[in-house]
Parts: sequence; C-alpha cells; structure tokens
Amino acid sequence: MRKYFVIIGALFNISSLFAIIFAFHHIYSSGLSLPLFSDKVKENLAVNQPNLYKIVTPILNTLNYFEVKNYYFRHVELSQWSGTGASNSYTNQIGVNQKITVYNTSDLIAALKNVQAGQTIILAPGEYHVSANRVIIGGNGTAFKPIHMTAQTLGTVKVFLKGEGIVVNKPYWQFSNLHFIGNCKSHTRCEHAFHVIGKGQHTVIKNNILQDFNAMIKVNGFGDHYPDHGLVIHNTLFNSEPRKTTNPVTPFDLMHANYWQVSDNFIFDIQKSGGNKVSYAAFFKGGSEQGIFERNLVMCAANLPDDSIAIGLSLGGGGSLKQDRRHQNKAEHVGGIIRNNIIMHCSNDVGIYVNRARDSLIEHNILYNTLGIDIRYPESNVKVSNNIVSGRIKIRDNGKLTLHNNVIVNRGFITGKDNLSDYFVAPNIGNFTWKRVSEAKALVPSSTNSSVNTISSIPLDFCGAEASQYYVGAYSSTSFCLDKLNINNNVKSE
Repeated sequence: MRKYFVIIGALFNISSLFAIIFAFHHIYSSGLSLPLFSDKVKENLAVNQPNLYKIVTPILNTLNYFEVKNYYFRHVELSQWSGTGASNSYTNQIGVNQKITVYNTSDLIAALKNVQAGQTIILAPGEYHVSANRVIIGGNGTAFKPIHMTAQTLGTVKVFLKGEGIVVNKPYWQFSNLHFIGNCKSHTRCEHAFHVIGKGQHTVIKNNILQDFNAMIKVNGFGDHYPDHGLVIHNTLFNSEPRKTTNPVTPFDLMHANYWQVSDNFIFDIQKSGGNKVSYAAFFKGGSEQGIFERNLVMCAANLPDDSIAIGLSLGGGGSLKQDRRHQNKAEHVGGIIRNNIIMHCSNDVGIYVNRARDSLIEHNILYNTLGIDIRYPESNVKVSNNIVSGRIKIRDNGKLTLHNNVIVNRGFITGKDNLSDYFVAPNIGNFTWKRVSEAKALVPSSTNSSVNTISSIPLDFCGAEASQYYVGAYSSTSFCLDKLNINNNVKSE
C-alpha cells in the first residue's frame, strides 16, 4: 500500500510539473508576458465566469508581482505641444474676394449651406456651439476651386458639435486650423466631427484638433457613391477621458473609400471603457483599397491610464461582413501601406493589426510597448520589412507573411518589460535616439541586397528627411528628431 501511494504521489507531481511546463510554454508561445496573460484571463473571467473570477484572481495576481510598467510619464499639454500633429504655425493663403467671414453659429450654419466653389468660410475668433445633430453643407467644390472652412490661426476658434457632426457629402471640401470638441453628456451621442460620405471625394482635413468623439473622422460610401481620394494630414486627435460607450471607438474610421492618405498626425488617448473595451487608433476596412498611413505618431495611452485593449494602426480593423464591403470584396483592404510611423504605449494589444488585407506593405515603423504585429486570415498577404518591433510578429488563422530585415525585441516574459530601452535613450517619452550609433549602423541592410526596397521608393521618413541611405526603423539618420516628440533637450549619441 505504501509503495502504491509513493507511485501515485510521484505520478501526480510529475503530471503537475508537466502541466505547469505546458502552461508556461503555451503562454510564452502566445507572445504574452505573464503579467499581461494574467490581466487578460482576469478580464475574460470577470465577464464570462464571475464566480470563478473571485476564486482565481488572487492566484493570477501573483503573476503581476514582478511586473515592470512601461508608460508615458510626461503630460501632453496641447498649448505646449510643438511636435507631430496640428500646429499654430500653419497659415492659409486666401484671396480677399473669395472669403466669407462669420462671427456666430447661425452665420456659420448659413454659410455652410450657401457657400460656392472657390470660396472660403473664415471663422472669426471665438466659440461656436452647434445644437443640431448633423450639420449640412451646400455647394460642390471643384479641383481648381475647392471650398474651404478655416480659421486664420489654430487655437483661436473652437467648434462644439454633437451627433454626426459635419456631413461632408459634396466633393472638394477642405477644413483647417479648427478645434472641434464633442459636446455631449452621453459619449454615445458624440459620434463624429466629420462624416465624409457618398459624394465627398477629395476631402482635405488639415491642421485641426479633434477632441472627444467616438470616431472623429468617419468615412464610408453611400449607395453607389464612394468618397475616394481623401487627405488627413497634420491633425491632432484625442479624447480627454475614456469613451463610455458600446459604439466603436476609432479616431479615424474608414469603410469602402479608396486612395486615402493619413499622414503626420498625432493620435493619442484612444481608450474605451464601455462595451467590449476595444478601440483602434485608425483603420481602413470595408473592401477599401490603396490606403496609406505614414509618419503618424500614435500613443494609445498618454495622459489616460492604459486600462483597456487599444490597438494602433490597422488594415482591416475589426472586420465587416462581406455583403457590407465595397463590391463585396473578399478582402477588407487591398494594397494598403503602413510606413514610417511611431506607435507606442498600446501595451495590451498589437501596434499593427492586419485583418483580411491583401497585398499589404508594412515598412520602416517603430513599435514600442506594444505586443507587436498580427497578420490574420488567408486573405492577408503582407510584406513586413525594416521595422523595429517590441513584442513579436505573429501569423494567425493562415495569414501569409514575408519578413525582411526587421529588428524584433521580445518583451520580458516574467516582467513584461519592453527591452527597446536597451537600444534607445528614453523610448518611454519618445526619445528614439540610438544609445550606440555603431549598433544602429550594424542593423542597416547592405545596399547590394536586391531584395531591399530602393531608396527612391520610400517617401520622407518620420523625421521629414529624404532617405539617402538604407535604414531600419522610422528614421534614416542616426540622430532622431526630438522636436517631433516635443522633446526640446539635445541628446548626443555615443
């Protein structure tokens, strides 16, 4: 009998050891650190198994004991921000005979309905409170005579909106130098600052601050019309608190439309505390094609705590039904490009997510304090080259991936620490100056390698420089542009 219990005890201990090893291997292969795995399991149990959640939580909390937090420990003050995004140094050139100056909300609403091609609506300094749930525009602009709504200087005009915001369903409209603020007690009622729809082709949204909406810029087709060829450039998009809503939360949310360029924007604090608690910074989906994300700065959490699942940039987003996609496209997006962006502090999920996106290119990005990149579903075939990625690059559900010359730095398995701090001076605050120039040069691919993209095929890097040499990451020099992250001190490389 004694021998029986010894054998049973030994088998039990061995089985327990193998179970623990198997569990740790499963967690490790998922790309999650132990602290993040613990948090995700607790979130799932809290929703689906509340009774089990109470029992298991104390055990899971032990996995967080050695956690090292990575976070943005400065405070973004727009009045003092001079980095990537909107700037008060941008000025408009407006002909005297083409301008319509408005001084109050009723004048603004009337001007939007009656403005003609080639005219510019100038908002005098002040606040404009719009009570309507949707703002209707009137005339069509043309390629040579666009219609423009603007202020002389950013920061002098605030426009308070609710509901659907300004509905841009006419072509060649441009908006600049304005600060739009969602003005709703219930977050569900503040959907958009701009809803670009149907015939709103060639819309330009430039140098604006868009604040406190679920989807500041929403783009989608209507009937047989699609608002193609849009430009979103040099804007700042953020929320001042987590969005308490079950509605989708994505500052730039595009369905159906082709040939949109989203460049040089600052997107931060995109947290969602209601519903599924999942948000995106920006995505193209719905059977759209040829979208470009470049030179954007994305911080999923800056002033707000990183308490929910926030994803950076995406081709495909959370997906849509095939019958809801443009021409019932099998793919969510085709021919998309994500390049020369810095995506940081999306610590609970990936910095880049590719979902049913065909012929995609992801190149020259820096991802810090994220889980990395996910490529999902057979429709996705993606080339990922010359990126610096914390976390991992993962294929899911039969996605197709071609890798070239990426620097992939695993996060600490026990602590969750982001180890890009071994390469850069202070990545937590966005100082991506190399600690050792020699190390940076060693990562640069050989110019004789024919599989590397030619320099002429790559536009301006994150710092706004033309690449004169091959490079890895988001900037082509060994010196990082600290001003783009609002860092004024000059840090010298070793």
